[in-house]
Amino acid sequence: MQADTAVDRTNVGLKVDGQARSRSLRAHHIVFFVVAAAAPLGFAVGSVPWAVGHGGIGTACMFLLVGVLLAIFAIGFTTMSHFVPNAGAFFSYIALGLGRPLGLGAAFLATFAYALGTIGSYGAFAVFASQATTALAGIHTPWQAWAFGAVAVTGILGVLNVDLNLRVLGTMLFAELMVLLLLSVGIITAGGAQGLSFEPLQPSSVDLHGIGVVFLIVFAAFTGFEATALFREEVGDPKVTIRRATFIAIVLIAIFQAFVCWSIIEAFGDRAVEVARRNPTQMYALASVRYVGPTFSRVVAVLVVNSWLASIIAFHNVTARYVFILARDRAVPAIFARRWQRTGAPWLASIATTVVSGASVWCCSAMRLDPYLDLFIISSVPISLAIPCMECLTAVSIVAFFWGNRRGESIFSTFMSPAISAVVLAAVVYLSLENMRFYTGRDGALNWLLPATNVVVLVIGISRAKWLRLKDPAAYLKLGHWGDKL
Repeated sequence: MQADTAVDRTNVGLKVDGQARSRSLRAHHIVFFVVAAAAPLGFAVGSVPWAVGHGGIGTACMFLLVGVLLAIFAIGFTTMSHFVPNAGAFFSYIALGLGRPLGLGAAFLATFAYALGTIGSYGAFAVFASQATTALAGIHTPWQAWAFGAVAVTGILGVLNVDLNLRVLGTMLFAELMVLLLLSVGIITAGGAQGLSFEPLQPSSVDLHGIGVVFLIVFAAFTGFEATALFREEVGDPKVTIRRATFIAIVLIAIFQAFVCWSIIEAFGDRAVEVARRNPTQMYALASVRYVGPTFSRVVAVLVVNSWLASIIAFHNVTARYVFILARDRAVPAIFARRWQRTGAPWLASIATTVVSGASVWCCSAMRLDPYLDLFIISSVPISLAIPCMECLTAVSIVAFFWGNRRGESIFSTFMSPAISAVVLAAVVYLSLENMRFYTGRDGALNWLLPATNVVVLVIGISRAKWLRLKDPAAYLKLGHWGDKL
């Protein structure tokens, strides 16, 4: 291989900054982070009705189809993880397969996207929290109070150990899943509105006219599953644990969201698409009152707020780890690579993420912007495009890495699965761009300016790598391969 991508795959040392790293995480711990970041309850209540309204009852089947696609992608992804002994995720994969400049560009893009995902989630959380307080207690609370409170809570958890974050996320996630299951069971027990039908789970029910919009929404349900690789250095037996966590996360999200989507469609029968179009934000509330009871509907309102808080915590942790990895590779100031001696948490990277989030919330408030339509929706656009773009680049990098030397792996895992994934993901990106106005709810220049920010960040990362190659070759050689002997 060329010097730019050659790597001696020795075991990574077990110390960072002279400290022993904890390897206490297991597959189910990492799955908590991934599934919590997807905000299953918040996504179901806020996004599934929108998808059903645009794509019809076949939306339920789309969760299964996208799950199969991402599982095919994950075959190559986890196979290559055997040869990437660090926690760089997309960064390291693309750097190893397609070169360090593009790899660092992808790392900058991933950090930018997850940071915006974190910031946008504060807006959604604040809106739902304020609405729930008004509806349940009759007390009006400004959204800013909830947003800044969430910034403080997330900042504190971010500098503490991962295990505490996991316990918090685990509790929130369990409550989310239980409430969705109870509603679904209530609908099924009652036989739905017109008797149960499995038509929504059949591929023939997919409406091809609305498939572009549905793809955008359904892919969002899986956002962050690749973050399993970010915790590689904090788990025992990374080869087994990362592979297991990745597939569990994909399968769990696909089956669970398909089941929940099918249930809410059955709750309204032939009127499901009409209700989703006319009253999407109240679709789950109406079903909760009818099939379980008014009290349960109030519980759902509270847990939707918890769902968004859990998503913030998970996105914050992923963002901080990307900053930490970039700092450790000297792509950004090395000060952010410091871990807290007591907990091992990347505390300075976490504080930086908290400061940026807090400043963004303050700017939104000072400029009198809408926390949902402006802070959440607009912040969501770059990440909705960045993730499938990086997945597509990663699939291409897997093919490039194994080209001519499969290193004992099967041809399906090294060529066929990533090649199939690359083609389909490229189509998803195209559909995303074509349907951008459905994301923003606006027409005009904004629909290309927002995607263009991803290109700008990517170019900045590539330029930084080329600068390091010229001015600091030693740092350049570390990009994407920390801990290896090059």
